[in-house]
Amino acid sequence: MQTDNFKKATLKVIGGVFKGRNLQMAPLEITRSSKAILKESLFNTLNYDVVGANFVEFFAGSGSVGIEALSRGAKSAIFFEQNRESYEVLKSNIQKVCKDCDCQVIFGNTFENYKETLKGIKDFSIGYFDPPFDMREGMGGIYEKCFKVVKSLDSNVFGIVVLEHISSLKIPQKLGDFECVKTRKFGKSALSYFVKG
Repeated sequence: MQTDNFKKATLKVIGGVFKGRNLQMAPLEITRSSKAILKESLFNTLNYDVVGANFVEFFAGSGSVGIEALSRGAKSAIFFEQNRESYEVLKSNIQKVCKDCDCQVIFGNTFENYKETLKGIKDFSIGYFDPPFDMREGMGGIYEKCFKVVKSLDSNVFGIVVLEHISSLKIPQKLGDFECVKTRKFGKSALSYFVKG
């Protein structure tokens, strides 16, 4: 029975060269996929900045945002995912939708792996953070940890950093070299954009 539900849980790439392709979703109790309206707004805002960029999805889940970025012209993507089931779904999605894309999939804890993985990257990059909401069990303090990661990113490489978060979260105006230039709310979720200050 669970397998049937798992197979039915799909979403589509909404724009670009892979538009309309189905992506498998990890079960909802594991991961929460970004809403289509939110994703559309994200890529409308990023617009041409995504073309030729390296897109880093720090909490990838099924990889729908990073794959969307590749579909819209990102030249490469890095995905971090620590849940085994989500990681398998992510790898399967990449294989089905964009197997010839330049992708790196990192299995394990984002906070432990990101520094080593991002070392040596010189190309213009966009960072996307969509951590589990902090009300989830064991996730207290997750946003503070994400803020620390943003502060540590090289602002000469990361031109734009986007945080998807619970709407009620108070977002700092500055995180290291990065300044919050815009927050858009979509019901319970919101997107905050950071650029070099």
